[in-house]
Amino acid sequence: MMVAHPLPLLAILLQLLLSCLPALGYSNRFFYQEILNGNGNGEIHFNGVKLHVDSSQPSLFALRGSNATLSCRYWYEPELSSPRRVRVKWSWLPVMGGHETDVLVAIGPRIHSFGDFRDRVHLRQDSPGDASLVMTELQLNDTGRYRCEVIDGLEDKSATVDLELRGVVFPYQPPHGRYNLTYHDAQQVCQEQDSTLATFEQLFQAWEEGLDWCNACWLADGTVQYPITKPRSPCGGLGLAPGVRSYGRRHRHLHRYDVFCFSSSLRGKVYYLQHPQKLNLTEAQQACLNDGAQIAKVGQLYAAWKFMGLDRCDAGWLADGSLRYPITNPRRNCGPLEPGVRSFGFAPPHHKHGVYCYSAVVVFPYQPPHGRYSLTYHDAQQVCQEQDSTLATFEQLFQAWKEGLNWCNAGWLADGTVQYPITKPRRPCGGLGLAPGVRSYGSRHRHLHRYDVFCSSSPLRGKVYYLQHPQKLNLTEAQQACFNNGAQIAKVGQLYVAWRFMGLNRCDAGWLADGSLRYPVTNPSRNCGPLEPGVRSFGFPPPYQKHGVYCYSAGMQ
Repeated sequence: MMVAHPLPLLAILLQLLLSCLPALGYSNRFFYQEILNGNGNGEIHFNGVKLHVDSSQPSLFALRGSNATLSCRYWYEPELSSPRRVRVKWSWLPVMGGHETDVLVAIGPRIHSFGDFRDRVHLRQDSPGDASLVMTELQLNDTGRYRCEVIDGLEDKSATVDLELRGVVFPYQPPHGRYNLTYHDAQQVCQEQDSTLATFEQLFQAWEEGLDWCNACWLADGTVQYPITKPRSPCGGLGLAPGVRSYGRRHRHLHRYDVFCFSSSLRGKVYYLQHPQKLNLTEAQQACLNDGAQIAKVGQLYAAWKFMGLDRCDAGWLADGSLRYPITNPRRNCGPLEPGVRSFGFAPPHHKHGVYCYSAVVVFPYQPPHGRYSLTYHDAQQVCQEQDSTLATFEQLFQAWKEGLNWCNAGWLADGTVQYPITKPRRPCGGLGLAPGVRSYGSRHRHLHRYDVFCSSSPLRGKVYYLQHPQKLNLTEAQQACFNNGAQIAKVGQLYVAWRFMGLNRCDAGWLADGSLRYPVTNPSRNCGPLEPGVRSFGFPPPYQKHGVYCYSAGMQ
C-alpha cells in the first residue's frame, strides 16, 4: 500500500523521541519542539541548504563601563524564500578558564539572559540574520571568549568573538610583604583595589609599553610571570633579551607570589584633597568622606593616571594603607624621569601625609516647571528621583562648590537643610561682603517650607546622545523620535552625568523628559554660552515649540 507523504526514517525516530520525553520527565522547549517544521509533512530542513554563521569582528576592545556590540550574522545558501525560526545562543568562556556559561538564549521574540549578564545583554537584530550581542555597562570580569551559536533543526553552526578590556596593568604587593599571595589571595587583593587579575595578553601589552618589574606575579590563567625591558642580573640575567619571563603554571593553593592586577577606565574622578594639614590614615579616610567622596583605591589611582592624565607630585594615602602619587609629566624631585605611579610602600598608619579621594557623583540644581521655590522636602525627593538622581548631601554640594558650582537659589539637601553654593559673591546672594562658600538657611520644616533642590547622579549604564533628525520637533514628537530610535528621551540627571563623566559636548539645545531645554558644554566656545564648562538651560519652553532632543539608550555603544 502506498503512502501519499512518506516520512523519512529520521523524522519518524525524532517524533518517537519527542513523544517519549514527557514520560521521562524531560523537556527543552527551546530546542526539540523546533526541530520539525510546522507544515505537517515531517520533512527535515536543510535538504541541499547550508547554514552559515560568521563574525565580522573576531576580536573587540572596549573599556569598563562602556557598551559593546559583539557581531554575529547567519545566512543560508541557497537563500531561503521565507524566514525561519532559529535558536540563537550566546555563551561565554572566562579568560581565567573554567566552564563555558550561558549568556543569552533566544527563539524569535523569546529572549532569556542569565546570571551576571541578566538585564545587561540583548540581541541587536537590525536586519534579517543579525544575531549580534549588545552588552551594556561592561565589567572587569567580562573579558573572555564569546560564542554565537545558531541552531536550526539539526544544523548547528557557531562563531566566536574575543572581548578584551583596555586598561592599565600594575604590580601589587600586599602590606605583609613580597611573595605572600596564593592564586586565590591574588584574586581577592585585586578585587579590593577595584581591579581584576591581569591576563597574559594585558601584561604583554604593558611590557610593550615599557612596564619593567622584577618580581614574579600571578596572572589570570594561573601562570606566574614578570616583564623585563632592561635585562639585569637579578631578573633572569644580563644575557637574556628583554621580554616577559615565565615560571609557567604554579600550584594555586601552595605556591605564593605577588600579583599583576588590571584596572580599566573610571566613571568617576580621583583627586588630591586640598586639606589644611597632613593626616594619618584614619583622618584621611574621614576627610574624603567629609568631602563627599571615598579614599581612592590603588586601581582607581592607576586608571586616573592612565586615562585622565592625573599628575601630582605629592604622596597621598590610598585605601589599602599605601602611599603613592601619579606622574604623567616627569620632572626633577618627582622620582624617575619616566611616567608612572610612584610608591612609598605601606607607611605606619599614624604618620601624616596627604590623601587621594575618589568621587563618582555630579550635583546639579533643579527647579521644576511650575517655578522657583515651590518644592517641599518630599516634593524635592520626588523630582530628583524622576530625574534619575537622589537628593544631594551637604558633603557632595561642598565638593561641587569647590569644583566651581555657583548657584544663588536655595535648595533642599538630603539632611533637611536648605543651602546654596557661591563662588562669586554678589549682592543678591548673601552680599558682596561675604567670602565664597556654601550659604545655609539651616534645617527647615519639611512640609511647610518650599525651596528648589540639589540633586546628585551617579554614572550611567547607557549613553546620552543628541538625536540627528531631519527636522526640529515639539516635545511629543521628540519623545516619539527617541522611542523610534530604540531609546528614551533623556532625563536631566542623565544629561549631567553624560556631561561630567563622558565628556558630552554639544552646542545644540534639546528637549529633555521633564520638558526643559538644555545642552552640555565641556569645551566652552563662543556662541555656546558662558566660557566655562556646564549644562546650559533655557528653562521650560511651550511644548509646541520646535527643537532638537537628547535621547538615552541603555544598549548603545
